[in-house]
Amino acid sequence: MQTLRRTIAVLIFPAIAYLGAGCERTDTPTASTAVPPISAALLPTPTRWVNVFDPTPTPPGTSCLNAGYTSISAAMAAPAVPGDVIQVCPGPYTENVLVNVMNVTLLGAQAGMPVAMRTFGDALESTVTGIPTAGVPVFRVAATNVTIDGFSVKNLVVSGDAFGIGVRVTGNDAVIANNIVHMVTTPDPNGAAQAIYLENGPDRVSILGNDLAYVESNKSAKGVFVGDAASTDPSMSILIEGNSITNITSVQVPTGMPARGAYGILFNNGANLINGTNNTGLEIRNNTINNLSSLGWVHAIGLEANTPGVLVRDNSISALVSPSLDLVAVFFEANPSYTSGMVNQNNFNVSPAAYGIALHPALTVTGEVNGTCNWWGDPDGPQQPQGQSLAGAKVTNGVDFTPWLSMPAPFGACIGGQPSTPGKVTGGGQIDGDPVFAVDGVLLSLPALVPSLSDPNSRANFGFVVQQAVDAQFPTGNLEYNDQAAGVRIKATSFDKLVISTGTCGPQTHAEFTGIATVVDQTGTHTGESLTVKVDDCGTPGTMGDKFEITTLPSSYHNGPSVLIGGNIKIH
Repeated sequence: MQTLRRTIAVLIFPAIAYLGAGCERTDTPTASTAVPPISAALLPTPTRWVNVFDPTPTPPGTSCLNAGYTSISAAMAAPAVPGDVIQVCPGPYTENVLVNVMNVTLLGAQAGMPVAMRTFGDALESTVTGIPTAGVPVFRVAATNVTIDGFSVKNLVVSGDAFGIGVRVTGNDAVIANNIVHMVTTPDPNGAAQAIYLENGPDRVSILGNDLAYVESNKSAKGVFVGDAASTDPSMSILIEGNSITNITSVQVPTGMPARGAYGILFNNGANLINGTNNTGLEIRNNTINNLSSLGWVHAIGLEANTPGVLVRDNSISALVSPSLDLVAVFFEANPSYTSGMVNQNNFNVSPAAYGIALHPALTVTGEVNGTCNWWGDPDGPQQPQGQSLAGAKVTNGVDFTPWLSMPAPFGACIGGQPSTPGKVTGGGQIDGDPVFAVDGVLLSLPALVPSLSDPNSRANFGFVVQQAVDAQFPTGNLEYNDQAAGVRIKATSFDKLVISTGTCGPQTHAEFTGIATVVDQTGTHTGESLTVKVDDCGTPGTMGDKFEITTLPSSYHNGPSVLIGGNIKIH
C-alpha cells in the first residue's frame, strides 16, 4: 500500500521524480551524547605558544610575547605529546596542519568565543590559510580526542578538491568548535569543496558553533560532509549543533558535465554499499542553514545513508535556490531506517517550490518518519494534497507531519491539523473563578502576574477566558496582556483553535490556543498579528506552579514560559 501511495504521489507531483537525481554517490572523495559548546571560561591552560610575529621564539613559550614557535606545524613537530594545549596567537598563518598526536588541543586566539561576535580574518583572529594542495585540508585530524577551537580558516585551491577542516577515520572523539571557515573553493571542473569533512568513519565527533560560509565548487559543495559513500566503517554518535551554514554553491559546470548539488549537511557514509553501514547516534540540532544554490539539486540536510534513530531538531532552513525541482530541506535517500528518525521543531522557511521533508521515491520501507511539530512556512502546514496549505513547503508521502507548528519554532504551538478540544481555559485574578470582562471585551478583574520580558523585577499582567463549545467551529473568548516595562499591550480579536492535552503536571493540564490580536508597542499599533498562548494548570502559583507563555508575530514579541507570580490558571 505504501508503494502505491508513493507511485500516486509521483504522478500527482512530477517534481518528486526529480529527487532521485539529487544524490551524492560518485563525486565524493575516496580518501552521541550531546557535548555542550566550549566556552572561554572552560579552556585548558596552554603548554605551547605559537606567534607568527615572534622574531626569536623559544620553545615551548610562555605567552604571546614569549612564544615558542612561529607556526602551528612547528609546534606539532616539536614534537607535541598527548595532553599538549597549543595556543595560537592572533595573526596570519599559511600552512596545512597535520594533527597526529592524541589528546592535543589547538586553541585559536578566539577560542571559546561565539562566532557571531567575531569577524573572519580580522586582527584578533588566528587566521590559517591552506597552502593550495588538492585534497589536503587546512587542518587534518588523524588522532583521537583532538580539539580545534577558535580559528579563522580559508582554503583556495587551484585544482582538485578543497577542504577546510578534515577528520580522518582515526580521529575519533574530535571536537571542532567556534571556528569561522570561509572561502573553501576550487575551480577544478572535477573538484568538490566542503568546509568540514569527516572521512571514512570517525566516531563521536562534535561539530559545534562554527560559521561555515562561501564554499564553492563545480561538483557538489557542502558545509559539513560525513562520508564516504564507499566506506565500510560507520560514523557513529556524530553531533552537529549550533552551526551557521550559509552561501554554499555548486557553480556553473563546464559544457557537457552534469550539474551537481549544494548541501548544508550531507551524510552518506556507506551509501554505495549493498547493505550500507549502521550510522547510529546522529544528531543535527539548532543549526541555521540558508543561501544554498546550485544548477542541480539543493538539499539543506541530506541523509543519504542508513542513520538509525537520527534526530533532526531545532534547525532553521531558508533560501534554497535552483532552477531544478529538487529543492529539499530534509532529504532521506538510501536510508532504510528512516522510520526511526525524528525530525521536529524545525523551521522550513523555504519557497512553496521546495519540500520541507522528502523521501527518495526508491525507498521501499513501509512506515513514516516522525515529522511532527515543524513550521512549514504557513499556519496551515505543508502544501496540498498531503497537507492543507496552498503556500507552505511541500511534503512527500511517508512523512507523519500532523500536528505542525502554528508559527515558527521555538514559540509556535504544535496544534496544526488537530481539532479543537471542547473545554474552557481561564486565567486571571479571581483564584477560584474566571476573570471578568465587560461586554465590549475590556478586562475588568485584577489580572494575573508574570515577570516582564524587559525587566524580571517588573511585572506583566494578563487575563483571559477562552472556550470551545462542542458544536462551534471556533473558540470564543477574550484575552488582554500588558507588559508595562516593555511598553507592549496585546488584545485578542479572535481565536481559531484551542487544544487541551497532557502536560508536565499531568493529564489535561496543558493548553495551547491561537488566534489574531492587536499589538500596541513603542513603534505603533499592529493589527492582524498572529497570537499563540501556552498555559499550564499545575495547581498553586509559585514554584512548580501555573505557567503562562505568549507570542505574537510579526511584531516578534515573546514572554515566557513563566511561573505566575500571582493569580491562577484553570483548565476546565
